Amino acid sequence: MKQIDIQKWMTYFKARVLGAFKERVVFIGLQGSYGRGEQTPTSDIDVVVILDRAEFSDFQLYRAVLDQMQFRHLVCGFVAGMPQLLAWEKYDLLQLYLDAVPYFGSLDFLKVCFTQEDVKRAVRVGACNVFHAALHNFLHARDRSAIKDIYKAARFVVRLKHYRDTGVYVPAMKELIKVAGAEDNCILAICGQPFAGNDENEFTQKSKTLIEWAGNIIKNAA
Repeated sequence: MKQIDIQKWMTYFKARVLGAFKERVVFIGLQGSYGRGEQTPTSDIDVVVILDRAEFSDFQLYRAVLDQMQFRHLVCGFVAGMPQLLAWEKYDLLQLYLDAVPYFGSLDFLKVCFTQEDVKRAVRVGACNVFHAALHNFLHARDRSAIKDIYKAARFVVRLKHYRDTGVYVPAMKELIKVAGAEDNCILAICGQPFAGNDENEFTQKSKTLIEWAGNIIKNAA
């Protein structure tokens, strides 16, 4: 697959969005693996676009803009108007605020929206989601490939947990592993390991580690 020059791609994307929506654009950004500098050739291009308002006709125009972009099949992301953004669930909004790398405008106006309790809740909700997904997979689905995806989701809980405890947001996972606590580091380390598809003992042990880790976060947050 052709290597993507994400800076050139974002420059062109920004020009297309500004050309389509002009002064209505509040923010254009990049999040996900490209935003963290941890992309692979198959990574999504996870863009963020915030408009002053957003009607369905705006989404139709935005889709037309995307359809003119190279690597269209890799593009995903978040698009909304200011009214939706400001009323968004804070658990998701916090991660958007922390993760989005700005290419036009700023999300700094969102900072006042979050209290320490909001950060704590974001960690708790993330841990609950991981706990439920991992336990459901262990008890019912028994999907060996799914456990790797659940570990990937757990990495973001580790990142928010570190932010909750230190006030420092570390976007890159390779940097997070240097500063995370021992139990959290175990999750990050396992996520970086290859997963044997049909090894029942490995599946059981990795499920146990993940379920107990998430369960402890939930209990300690009570």
